[in-house]
Amino acid sequence: STLSTADRRILQHLSAAGADYPGLIASNTGLHVPFVERRCVALEAAGLLESVSGEVIYRLTESGRRVSRSRL
Repeated sequence: STLSTADRRILQHLSAAGADYPGLIASNTGLHVPFVERRCVALEAAGLLESVSGEVIYRLTESGRRVSRSRL
């Protein structure tokens, strides 16, 4: 499936930040927190993000890194 502009912004932020909380992803991308939370779950299900800890911090997977380099 094609990534939305918002998904690309999330991937681009995490590519630069390494790992981050959904709330900080939201504040750094201009997106709303509940939307970012939903998209992170979807991007995780797609294999592009992974949860880092029980506190829900996300980072890119290798697949996510490839996508962020090739499509952003």
